Amino acid sequence: MKSYSLFSLLLLIVIVALAVSQFVMMRQLREARTEIDAVRSKYGYIRVDDPSKTYVSRIADNEEDVDSYRICVPAGSRYLLHLTDTTFENSDYPNNPTPTKTISLNHWREGADAVLSYSIYWENDAPRFVVHTETEKMFDYVPADWVAGTGGGPSEGSHLTTESQAEFSTSDTIRFMWHRDPATKRGLMLWLEPYAKWEAKRAAK
Repeated sequence: MKSYSLFSLLLLIVIVALAVSQFVMMRQLREARTEIDAVRSKYGYIRVDDPSKTYVSRIADNEEDVDSYRICVPAGSRYLLHLTDTTFENSDYPNNPTPTKTISLNHWREGADAVLSYSIYWENDAPRFVVHTETEKMFDYVPADWVAGTGGGPSEGSHLTTESQAEFSTSDTIRFMWHRDPATKRGLMLWLEPYAKWEAKRAAK
């Protein structure tokens, strides 16, 4: 009959205890990573790898009909936020659209970490388009003489998807969204444009 020494028994107990401890620790680590990913998605966590770039991260849906993006802008940047009310001939962003409304983001020139949100409400037989950050309202726009087609409202379109985050040169245009009525093709678009690019286009006209 095979016998075991006290040392072998103790060694076996230690090995089992370590294995159980490792299993529990790995499970807790997976749970912690899941929670961190959920928090990062909810608040639009951004990792700035290059401080000369503009970073955008889409925030997870936390309110019905509201889309939000966290934006990190480097110091020295000049941007304009544009809204256009136009006809979209194709199912894509129009080339060089003319803004209907524009806001100059001069207060971002020292750098900014902001959450930009937009929502579209159906109000008095027309869409109401509201854009804001945590601290200021950017646009509150209702298209004039809106005639709804069979689609009813701006139900067709797309928005910027970033996976975890997207990076842009400060000379890049950042298109956040477009929506249109699929029958009339009239819709709305929101985008961020570098001031220098806007001035170059104006000078070329």
